[in-house]
Amino acid sequence: MSPRVISLAPTDTHTCEGHVPCLLYNKSAADMQRIRAALGISSANTTVCSTIERDRRRRGSRLIRDVPFTEDDLYLTADRPPTVDTDRAHQTCSLCGHIKAHPVAYLCGHSHCYVCIRLHLETDWCCPIPSCRQIMCRAPHRHYPEEEGIALDFPDWDDHSAVSYDWAGLTWPRPARQVGRAS
Repeated sequence: MSPRVISLAPTDTHTCEGHVPCLLYNKSAADMQRIRAALGISSANTTVCSTIERDRRRRGSRLIRDVPFTEDDLYLTADRPPTVDTDRAHQTCSLCGHIKAHPVAYLCGHSHCYVCIRLHLETDWCCPIPSCRQIMCRAPHRHYPEEEGIALDFPDWDDHSAVSYDWAGLTWPRPARQVGRAS
């Protein structure tokens, strides 16, 4: 049995520490217990959330940063991959235009450099391929076959850079529900 979700519109606000407005909902376990009691909900299998929290979960969210991510934040070493242009479209990143360094693939089948797609996801949830634009609802995975293919096709390409393949700070949007048509 899947958990039931009840969304509450914010009706009451207060101020934390005199300056930050916040909702009473989801503040603490005591607040959640109070809301459950007020609504007559006894099941721990029911989630109570504000409409703001529900919408944030649907759209996905990104960690708010004072200073935006840069390539330097994503590489683990001072080394950077050499920028080599190629005429092989399947081994070229559509974002940077060079051979894919640390390729990651998404469910739609497109792949990009880890650093390029990680920086892209800071501003947009859609696949960067204009003809695709599929919403990314989970983290891309490391594309080992493409790494091997690049290593075989470009044996002189010395890439000593390292990345963590970390997606921290991203809460992925929920996929849109597919409504089936009656035939």
